[in-house]
Amino acid sequence: MAQTAVTSFTAQQVAEAEKAAQTLEALVARLGSDESFAAALKDKPRKTLADAGIVIEKESMESLMLVDAERFDRACELLFDLVDSDFLITMSSPSCG
Repeated sequence: MAQTAVTSFTAQQVAEAEKAAQTLEALVARLGSDESFAAALKDKPRKTLADAGIVIEKESMESLMLVDAERFDRACELLFDLVDSDFLITMSSPSCG
């Protein structure tokens, strides 16, 4: 009889994963429905996200990748369809100010 691996996560990891998923999904929804937000995001991504109250936290994203990798992948695919590579480079570069 084959055994299946059971992975358990802490309540904090699950909560952080849910927060990250909701953040990505809100960003995708906003990009798909708000042209002025999408234009501003292209021009000043960090400021636009901060002004909109959209906070992307590394630890939350890491939790989402662990807890629900499929949901993370779906959200990222949708996001990548809506933004260009310049946005991704800007968001992944360290902030200098």
